[in-house]
Amino acid sequence: MKNSTLLFRSLTIIVFVSGITHLASYASQKEAVNYGYKEPVDSHQKQELTADEASENTTDYNLETDYILGKWKVTYNSKDFKGAVVYSIKKKGETFNAYTHQYLDEKGYAEKAEGAKTLTITSFDGYKGKGVYVFDYKNEKHQVDCQIDMVDENTFKLSYDYYGYSDVETWKRQ
Repeated sequence: MKNSTLLFRSLTIIVFVSGITHLASYASQKEAVNYGYKEPVDSHQKQELTADEASENTTDYNLETDYILGKWKVTYNSKDFKGAVVYSIKKKGETFNAYTHQYLDEKGYAEKAEGAKTLTITSFDGYKGKGVYVFDYKNEKHQVDCQIDMVDENTFKLSYDYYGYSDVETWKRQ
């Protein structure tokens, strides 16, 4: 047998064997790949997914404090802004963070928010808490210490005092 024939037969066998192994490995991974497609979920499943996503960085769900997770709406009526902001409270480790989720104007039109961190709750026992609240005033960001007092499981009051300017915001579960 000529050397060239032996070479081509060897190469053909190598290509054939490696092709079969690639095909076998591709077939075994095909079920694990979702290509970015998500199955549609009904509203009950969506709430479960949201709770799972919100507590994905936690080790255990604490019934006494973690009920604060979720969407909360705050209504504002000032000369600068009349409407509402929906915040999303998530837990990371032992702290709770509130991110802007949606803006609503007084006519009911909604706009998706940029997801800026607005509130960090550093301590919370289920009834009272303390944290840092961030707000814009005259195009400047200000960080102030705040207190949280639960009214009921669907409402809490956030209060702060900043150089003589004090305010109390009512956060209602969305």
